Amino acid sequence: MKSAWIAAAVTLVGEMACTGVMASDGNDLLKWCKNASSDTPEIQSSFTAGFCLGTMQTVGELTPFINDGLGPGFKICPPSEITNGQAARIVVKYIQQNPEKLHLNATTLTIMAIQNAYPCKG
Repeated sequence: MKSAWIAAAVTLVGEMACTGVMASDGNDLLKWCKNASSDTPEIQSSFTAGFCLGTMQTVGELTPFINDGLGPGFKICPPSEITNGQAARIVVKYIQQNPEKLHLNATTLTIMAIQNAYPCKG
C-alpha cells in the first residue's frame, strides 16, 4: 500500500509540474481533448491528444486519493469501465457548457467534469 501512495504522489507531482510548466488551462484542455475525440486518426493520435489522454489517465488513477480530499457531495464515482476517450468527450462537453471556467487549470477542470457526470450516490 505504501508503494501505491508513493506512486500516486509522484504521478500527482509530475502532473502538477507539467501543468505549471505548460500553464495548461481550460483553453488548452479543450483543444487537446477535441483532438483526442476527433474522428480523424491523424488528429486523434496527435501529440496534444496525448496530453488530454494523459490527464484523463492521471485523474482516473488518482480518483481514490482525490476523493479523500473532497467533501461530502463532491466525490467522484466514475464507472470502472470508463475509457480515457470517454472521459475526454465528457470533458469537452463540460467545458463547452461552462466556458466561464476556461481559466481553471486542466486537472481541476477534468475533476469537475467527471464529478458532474459521475457524482457519488448517497
